[in-house]
Amino acid sequence: MKRFGLSSVLFFWLLISVMVPTLLLSTLYLSSFKATLLEQEQEHLSQFADKKVKQVEDYISERIADVFTLSQSTEVIEVFGVLMAKNQGGESQRAEYIALLEKYRHVYQQYSDYGYLDLLFISPSEEVIFSLTSQHELTNNQTTEHKPPHGLHGVIEKAKYFLESSSSSFEYSTELEQATAFIGAPVLNEGKLLGVIVLQVDSQIIQRVTLDVSGNLSSREVVVAAKQDEYFSYQAKLKYDPDVVIGDLHPVFALPKPLANAISGIRGIVYAQDYRGEDVIAATRYIPSMQWGMVLKEDLAEVMRAYHELLRLSVFMFLMVIFSVLILAGILGRWLAKPFELMIEMMEKIASGTTDSSLSLQGTRESYELAMSFNQMSQSLALARETLEQKVEERTRDLTHEISLRESKELALNESYKELNESMQRLQSMQSKLVESEKMASLGGLVAGFAHELNTPIGIAITASSLFSRELIILEKSYNSDTLTEVVFNQYLNEIKDTCFLLDKNLKRTASFVSNFKLVAVEQTNLHKERFDLHDLVDSLLKSLTPETKKYPVDIINEIPADISINSYAGDFYQLLTNLVLNAMIHAFEGQDKGKLTIGASLCQYNLVLTVSDNGKGISQNDCCCIFEPFFTTRRGSGGSGLGLSIVYNIATHKLHGDIQVSSILGQGTEFIMTLPIENDT
Repeated sequence: MKRFGLSSVLFFWLLISVMVPTLLLSTLYLSSFKATLLEQEQEHLSQFADKKVKQVEDYISERIADVFTLSQSTEVIEVFGVLMAKNQGGESQRAEYIALLEKYRHVYQQYSDYGYLDLLFISPSEEVIFSLTSQHELTNNQTTEHKPPHGLHGVIEKAKYFLESSSSSFEYSTELEQATAFIGAPVLNEGKLLGVIVLQVDSQIIQRVTLDVSGNLSSREVVVAAKQDEYFSYQAKLKYDPDVVIGDLHPVFALPKPLANAISGIRGIVYAQDYRGEDVIAATRYIPSMQWGMVLKEDLAEVMRAYHELLRLSVFMFLMVIFSVLILAGILGRWLAKPFELMIEMMEKIASGTTDSSLSLQGTRESYELAMSFNQMSQSLALARETLEQKVEERTRDLTHEISLRESKELALNESYKELNESMQRLQSMQSKLVESEKMASLGGLVAGFAHELNTPIGIAITASSLFSRELIILEKSYNSDTLTEVVFNQYLNEIKDTCFLLDKNLKRTASFVSNFKLVAVEQTNLHKERFDLHDLVDSLLKSLTPETKKYPVDIINEIPADISINSYAGDFYQLLTNLVLNAMIHAFEGQDKGKLTIGASLCQYNLVLTVSDNGKGISQNDCCCIFEPFFTTRRGSGGSGLGLSIVYNIATHKLHGDIQVSSILGQGTEFIMTLPIENDT
């Protein structure tokens, strides 16, 4: 197994003990720094955006205050009265009206210097009776069918019907090429509406306020836009897209998400992509007075620059620390490992047989003491080696003597083994002869019983045949002597018929016995595998065993189903069942008046379960463990050989490749259960 050096282990543990806490603390610090940085930037953007909105609102409020103050001045009321009178005087006073316009333009020229685009005096009929420039005046006087701009019209309506000052939203003017708004107030004289005074302001001042993005982030930008029905337009130049024209209409679906939130009046901070597709952090605000959506945004990459620089610095420091730990671990490891390397060299010398070497004492206290111990051990090993060599010589002599004794014992054991092997062969030969003797004895008993059984029908047949011959002789004599009467003929004819019937019956009985005996003999000598019906085989067997089984008061019942067909060795089944049935006759029902033996079978998957059970006296548990052993018998000295069930066991396990079990209860009976394959492939 590969082992790590001391330097590697020190590096690993230093790395774990130093770098893991450092890495965890750095990660926590960087995460906290990132969250704090984003939180501060969000707060800064929110404050800056609120400041912009307030500046714009304050500017609009000041302009509304200016126009309201102007509408209340006596001078404006007098100018309204004069201009209204001259404007309604017809062509005769047209020249005076125009002269007054020039005069008042010179008087109110200061409003142009204040940054206003125009100053309008508008009659209650929404006719421009004075304009600081000629634009609105000419538009309304020459083409009266044209209505004033939407924003101007809204201001006039509020002043006329609500008598309040108001401002319009900024609308892009193609003539001025910029966004303008109108701020108006009603001019009242003793509660009577004389008209409306309107100041037109441009968006330059507001844009200067809005687009002032002073700060240390170069990507900071303010984007303002206004929505018009299903379109929107930018109201100020875009910093990164000079091709965008202020006032051009774009479909609403093209709105970037921050600008869409701002126009919809959603106030907040969002992380999204701007019109360039760059990830930004943006503050969204709505400017009610201008009806603009304003977005103050910064590139997220630039906002996170400090975090990324700190992250790079942290990674650099982390690598430097790893490098330093590596160098320190190497130096420290070499210093600590040197005494151990010397010890290893000493151990190699000792292993090679040199025991007179010693270590120099150096290093830490532990290595110093370890070196002293090694030197002492080297001296002890040298002394032990000398002692060991002496003991080895003595032990070698002892072992030589023991080897000679062991060789003599092995010769004696080999002789004993040969004698034991010869005894085993003799025992095996004797066992085989005893098994054959048992088989011959069984066969002899079967033949004797069969011969005894045949004596009766054959004797009856012989007697009937003799009677038949005698009756024929008497009948022939009566016929030849002409003393045969019809009554005598009929009498002898009936006797002959009865004799023939008796002769035929006993001869058929004899033929049946011979046929069954031949079948049993053939099956027991048949070594070929064949398919047979188990029920028919057992019926044939029981008929052939009738001469033996009828000596016992036992009913033998064949409960094997008629549809069980197996492919195996029928002769082995005959021998197995013959031994079991005869063994039960001899042992199970001794001393009983009536008994019952049942042969049954069932199929279980690919196996045949064959059972032979009786209701005899049973077998003790001690004997159940030994009944299949050769020469074991409970009738020793009474004709029992002890090989019957041993033959059954060998046939069931070795020839038929199955298994046999026995279960018995004293006084209730015994059951032999054999599990045998249906298809015997061997």
